[in-house]
Amino acid sequence: MSETTAGCPVAFLTGASAGTGTEIARALAAEGYAVAVLGRRRDALDALAAELREGGAPALVLEADVRDAVALENALDAFLGWSGGRVDVVVNAAGTTGPLSPPIGGFDVVAFDDVIATNLRAPFIVLSRLLPVMRAARSGRIVNIGGNHGMRGRAGRSSYSASKWGLRGLTRSAALEAGPDNVTVNYVAPGPVAVPRMKAAWRANADRDGIGEEEALARYVANMGIPLGRPSEPADVVAQVMFLIGPGGRNITGQEIVVDGGATL
Repeated sequence: MSETTAGCPVAFLTGASAGTGTEIARALAAEGYAVAVLGRRRDALDALAAELREGGAPALVLEADVRDAVALENALDAFLGWSGGRVDVVVNAAGTTGPLSPPIGGFDVVAFDDVIATNLRAPFIVLSRLLPVMRAARSGRIVNIGGNHGMRGRAGRSSYSASKWGLRGLTRSAALEAGPDNVTVNYVAPGPVAVPRMKAAWRANADRDGIGEEEALARYVANMGIPLGRPSEPADVVAQVMFLIGPGGRNITGQEIVVDGGATL
């Protein structure tokens, strides 16, 4: 193991350059993990890594587009070199929504493949490389970040729903295969999360309709059918990830935890 990670549990995280992924990285570092952060935005990753190191956590920046299989494989090589071949936690947080409104027939296979490559193929590549390492060590925790549209179909979100539904299958299969080696694999499915991108969309809706932001958000929540009456915050998702990789998740595997205020009930 390299000097930078000696004595620390090691985590590998995709989708770290923005939103919930960034918050997961901070939570891992706060719990004493050496964290490898992978994403497309080098400037954001560098700033995050500097923040983590300032707090005392070893951090590795891996700039890669998860849709690029070769780039992702190279990043995994670099990660294992940095960690000395150790990995304790994997969080696949990279994701894309894809086409937001066109029905099937309104977008082409290129757009469909882009979503599948990000949301399903990339986690498969990561697990293909890192799950055997965990199994050989007879220890590890994996969390795949899905979405509540992967729990049901939704008009206008066919590519996204299909990719996240597939990720559920990958999660369950991996859990069955890795369970005998003391490795857990679980799926966290957020609903709408109040990240900057979503907040900007709500502000745009308010401006478009000539109403206040609170009213625009209330309309959105009502349209989404959220019984608790609020979107999730990144902290809600982070809490579930940290629970699953902590002592409370020791005997939980192959499960799907939905964090959407009850929208899928």
